[in-house]
Amino acid sequence: MKLFNQFFYFGVLLMLSTSVFSASLKSLVLQYEETESGVDVQSMRYIINDKFLRIDSGNADSDFILFDRNKKTVFSVNHEDQTILKILYVPWESPNYDFQVSVEEQALSDAPKVFGKQVFSYQVKAKNKVCTRVLLVKDMYMNRLQVLYEFQNIMSGQQVATLYNTPKEFHTPCFLVDQVFHKADYLKLGLPIQISYSRDYSKFLKAMDEVEVDSQLFVLPANYEEFLPYIQ
Repeated sequence: MKLFNQFFYFGVLLMLSTSVFSASLKSLVLQYEETESGVDVQSMRYIINDKFLRIDSGNADSDFILFDRNKKTVFSVNHEDQTILKILYVPWESPNYDFQVSVEEQALSDAPKVFGKQVFSYQVKAKNKVCTRVLLVKDMYMNRLQVLYEFQNIMSGQQVATLYNTPKEFHTPCFLVDQVFHKADYLKLGLPIQISYSRDYSKFLKAMDEVEVDSQLFVLPANYEEFLPYIQ
């Protein structure tokens, strides 16, 4: 009986250890090629599931951004400094602008279909100038895109909180609409395959897949120093 108990105990430990090391989460993986003026093209990976969003360069050991939906918190991990910048959710609203803001959406009938679906154009204009341009495919992975929308809401809240750190002369209509009070409502419509922002920053969807990924990708490093952004 004692020997049986030992084997039973060992078997339980083996099952537990196997479940820990083989745990995975089914996730949508989006690979975007991102370009910015004066910066080399970067390939960025967005791993999205019901609980988390992880953004990295495609390497498990690279610096990364982690959005925890339950905590409504974004963590930016820097391995070299062994630090974690912690960005908390702060509610915010768009102000009453003293200029006109409009949204234009239309089907691109002449564009080739993507994933067998019609491509739509979505533009946000401020003072008749296009600030955000998006090409998207409607009604794809809407539950996953909701995670991206919540992430952007937190990041925009951080921009709103630090707006007064930016000199007033830089508060142009596109800067306010596109970079600070950025709603990202296009994420409620469908999957963006291309996005261009007024700050000369663009994203192009290069690959997409639904796969099982290691749950350890969504674990923060232990013993790293956590700190909050400086807000003047």
